[in-house]
Amino acid sequence: MHKNLYLCKYMAKKVEYGFADSPFGEIIVARTWDGICDLQFLGFNRMGVIHELAQRWGTYTPTTQSDEMANTVQKVLFEGYDHPLTLDLRGTEFQLKVWKAIMKVPFGETISYQQLAANIGQPEAVRAVATAVGQNPMAVIIPCHRIIHKDGTIGEYHWGRELKEKLLEWEKARKS
Repeated sequence: MHKNLYLCKYMAKKVEYGFADSPFGEIIVARTWDGICDLQFLGFNRMGVIHELAQRWGTYTPTTQSDEMANTVQKVLFEGYDHPLTLDLRGTEFQLKVWKAIMKVPFGETISYQQLAANIGQPEAVRAVATAVGQNPMAVIIPCHRIIHKDGTIGEYHWGRELKEKLLEWEKARKS
């Protein structure tokens, strides 16, 4: 988990979002008054991702754009800029438990879905854990790309298997 990461409990009404270029393509970052609430890779489906985020925020959520905020988040995640990031996570109790456990997987390392299920004290809930991993609203911040199959294969990734492989390679290279 990032050393300057804080979690908030409540979702504010207003959402600020912005776009930034990362080493892995363009990202959209959203935050409420309480913290970062979403981070997605845009890839080739920019409008689809924006629509997905709007659904998560709610139909009548007032939004403003701040690319400066998104660029700061990008610098923290990919360039080592030392700035605290506060999170405003929204999910079921089970999802939050899974996402918090994912954030404990060390940079540059991987664990299996089975190990993640065991880490949250529910070793029989591998499928439910995999579903929660797939519903992660914050790429890289909640590093679900570090979760792989027990046989060591990479598996799928919300933003594409190729991106997952690149993120894992990048982390291993930076760690060594």
